[in-house]
Amino acid sequence: RRSMYAAAAAAASSLRARAAYSSMRISSSSSSSSASSSSAVSSAAFVRTRQARCGGGAWRARGARLTRRLARPWSSSASSRVSRGRLHRASAGKAVDADGAPHVSVMLEEILECFADVEARTHVDGTLGAGGHAAAMITRHAEMEQFIGFDVDRSAHALAQPRLEQAREKAAANARATGTLKLSLVEANFRQMREALKALKVDGVDSILLDLGVSSMHLDRAERGFSFMNDGPLDMRMGESAKTTAEEIVNTWPEEEIGRILRDYGEERHWRLLAKRICEARVEKDIKTTRELVEAIGNVPGKWGSIHPATRTFQGIRIAVNDELGAVEDVIPAAIESLRPGGRLAIISFHSLEDSIVKKQFRKFAGFAEPLSEEVNRYMPQPEKPPKIVRLITRKPLVPSAKEIDENVRSRSAKLRVCEKL
Repeated sequence: RRSMYAAAAAAASSLRARAAYSSMRISSSSSSSSASSSSAVSSAAFVRTRQARCGGGAWRARGARLTRRLARPWSSSASSRVSRGRLHRASAGKAVDADGAPHVSVMLEEILECFADVEARTHVDGTLGAGGHAAAMITRHAEMEQFIGFDVDRSAHALAQPRLEQAREKAAANARATGTLKLSLVEANFRQMREALKALKVDGVDSILLDLGVSSMHLDRAERGFSFMNDGPLDMRMGESAKTTAEEIVNTWPEEEIGRILRDYGEERHWRLLAKRICEARVEKDIKTTRELVEAIGNVPGKWGSIHPATRTFQGIRIAVNDELGAVEDVIPAAIESLRPGGRLAIISFHSLEDSIVKKQFRKFAGFAEPLSEEVNRYMPQPEKPPKIVRLITRKPLVPSAKEIDENVRSRSAKLRVCEKL
């Protein structure tokens, strides 16, 4: 034991000497190295305590290795690499696509592949956006006779229409083209698909695509209020038809309701704490900008890595503003009802809440019974299986390739599920 104490004391002395030398050398240029030296000293104190309490050769060897590692001078380049990596993840995805549009279509090749065996004479894109998926489908399926695109954002229609007309010209030059493609753009949420198709007198659809969530066009424009990286007004509405704004939610909703949307929609573990902070901040003055909301949230407990601490809060508020989950639940039955036999529905989701709804709805229409729960266990009479209307093309969701994630980091959480009408 005396030798153990002597070794720990020698290590501490060496650390103090090294920390003193480091602080003398770096004090004029940077404070990061001195902070890490003090961190090394405190970490070494922890090691010495463990050595003193636990004893034993294994602990002494492990403590000596840890002490040597902590005693190494911290390289400022390492912290800069971490910062650059975090900045890269936060700002990635802003690059334009091959046609110069301000949004890179996610899992484009996978989408084209899942519709390759479908004769898509009538195609519906429920989330038009910049028209990347739509233009690719029109170009690839020369047999297409009618295209219907939904989007609540008027600016998306302005971006997509010239692109779709150009794709129509390319498709018309194809030998397999059956005639002039009819383009119908609907400024509405895809949850109104049933009514819109009826108004357009469309009696059946061969292929439907839904790319859920928010697009780069929303995130990269500060005036839309979706991003915590750019300061702008707290709006978060995907279209003018939304009934509320993010500013109204954070400034007028009760603390319990704000906490609920952070918990249920944002999947935020510290929802009580953050709801309390938001309500305390709005007492002093109204929260009107994204930066003010980030400041009200403050430091969130836990290790976040490359994810910004405000990510889940912004996600929860955005979903509440646009009722995104309700729209997904409404559109899937309407989309499956609109499909012709052999037609396919493909849905790209970006977080577990959306994917869970898609998975449950697909399983329901594929004839699978609800999984057992506390209300219905295996000893009780089992509910009847629902009628089988579709078959699952993807039993497990498809995910982006490593290459795509490297080129467009915003695609990293995407999941694609596909079903086919029987």
